[in-house]
Amino acid sequence: MSETASCARSAPLKLSQLQNFCKRDPAGYKDDYDAQSRRLTSLVGILLLSPNADPSPSLVELIQFMAAVSSSSYKGEESDRVAALLMELLVGTSNSASSSANESAATIPLLQSTLPLAALQLHRDIRKACVSALILMRNKGAVPPLRLLQSFFQLMAVVPDKNLRESLYHHIVNDIRNINKNGKKDEKLNRTIQSFFHRIVAASANESTAGADDSPTDYA
Repeated sequence: MSETASCARSAPLKLSQLQNFCKRDPAGYKDDYDAQSRRLTSLVGILLLSPNADPSPSLVELIQFMAAVSSSSYKGEESDRVAALLMELLVGTSNSASSSANESAATIPLLQSTLPLAALQLHRDIRKACVSALILMRNKGAVPPLRLLQSFFQLMAVVPDKNLRESLYHHIVNDIRNINKNGKKDEKLNRTIQSFFHRIVAASANESTAGADDSPTDYA
């Protein structure tokens, strides 16, 4: 344990303080981070049982803390776990499986016309916090683009929240633009994203032909 970490143990740390300490000394403050990680896991479990309950400001702050710290000081297995936990809140377990950077569009499930009840009833403040946290993690390179793209399209298709849709739309556009920024194009990733969009359009056309009232892309 580092001397800095030992001195800080004398008083409880605010999350903003702990974030700074984790950045300066990740190994020395890993136990403190793990305690907050267990706290988030416990709160998420409770939230899944009562998703529309009024959230405490501390939960929103904790989500932001975990996203920021895991994607900078503990990027890798830990940031993957945090991202999966947040996506479970947003779209449910079946659609929140982690994705590798090499995942093809064919392996990403197409949009479903609904979400699990817990995801549909999730309080809008928690949903907003999870989306903001995942965007932060994506911007730090801690979340690959394809699974986040699918999850965000899922939200756009199902959740009737105009402000949320606008935020998701702007992120998707900016993320694709940044992938190709300064002429550094990732052709393989671009082809995969294009294939994903083509599959959505094709599925929508098939549903329309079959007489479906609404298709997922109609909402977006």
